[in-house]
Amino acid sequence: MEFSRLLGGSFDYHPKQQPIHVRLVDPQHPLVQAFPADGFVHTDEPYFYKNAYAALDFKPLLYFNNAEIEAQRKGQELTEGVTYVAWIRKDGKGRVLYSSPSHNAQSFENPDLLQFFLDGMQYLVGDVEVDETPIRK
Repeated sequence: MEFSRLLGGSFDYHPKQQPIHVRLVDPQHPLVQAFPADGFVHTDEPYFYKNAYAALDFKPLLYFNNAEIEAQRKGQELTEGVTYVAWIRKDGKGRVLYSSPSHNAQSFENPDLLQFFLDGMQYLVGDVEVDETPIRK
């Protein structure tokens, strides 16, 4: 439970691996500068979460449109809205970066995604100051 709170949600399920159009919440945010402003297509298993976003205590970075995801769980299909797939948040004196487009071999062959991870690690250790204002201000 504490780990889910720290991250901002828990894994629920994922449909089949598929091309996902990952979009940038704010193309001007320093942590997403590695990506084209209109986003990128990434092949991965799109994660859906439970208990996510309840506190709105995070700054979203990347998302996908729910309606574009194939083979969602029957009876729970999301045809509207977005699912955030990367975000940052403060936790006490620490910082959290969550990123779901990142758990297969292709992720580590994508130079833009690798730059995003490096930029994120610099944020985590305090070398980069960015807007981390949560959705709930």
